[in-house]
Amino acid sequence: MARPKNTSDSEVLSAAFDVIAREGFESFTFEQVARATHLSPAALVKRFKSKKQMAFLARNQKWDENLGQVNAEKILQLNGLTGLFEFLRLIAKSVDSDRLGEHLRWLGTEAEDPKARKKVAAYFGETRKIIQRLLEEAVARKELKKIPDVKDYAMTLEALIQGAIFQFGFLNEKGIQKHLTSRMTSALRPYLEHDTDFVNL
Repeated sequence: MARPKNTSDSEVLSAAFDVIAREGFESFTFEQVARATHLSPAALVKRFKSKKQMAFLARNQKWDENLGQVNAEKILQLNGLTGLFEFLRLIAKSVDSDRLGEHLRWLGTEAEDPKARKKVAAYFGETRKIIQRLLEEAVARKELKKIPDVKDYAMTLEALIQGAIFQFGFLNEKGIQKHLTSRMTSALRPYLEHDTDFVNL
């Protein structure tokens, strides 16, 4: 049998995360990743030592990719209130998974690692900055009434997003998006200049 081309660790981890998203962090196997990458299970064990190590690295790589998307040009093109709800759609898409609830439990194990904590903190720090910018623009456009402390309110909304994702971790992307949008609309209602149903936009 012909030997497969060299496959980078990054490519393996990307394929591994797809397998993990389907099977779950606890349930996936080296054999499944081997089939997805056309490498042998033994080669994967040699590279990554254990399932836990592979899953940890795959999750960290995914955080890096998500951070890259947060800083992407399309995020900079989002503006005002509509941009805020479009940002929620992007967040829902980034956390979509068949086994999200299991992924969220796994985040708890990552919290024990200083590097993982930094990645998670950086991700949510960027999210807060984006929310703050969009809120400030919405106020300037008179889509929202004046918010006394926009920075603090952005932190509140970011915490609301985290909580909603954890609470509805069993839902798929569209379900998460609907709940995120509904909760964000409720939180913003006291400041909305016009009553708009963002859930059905």
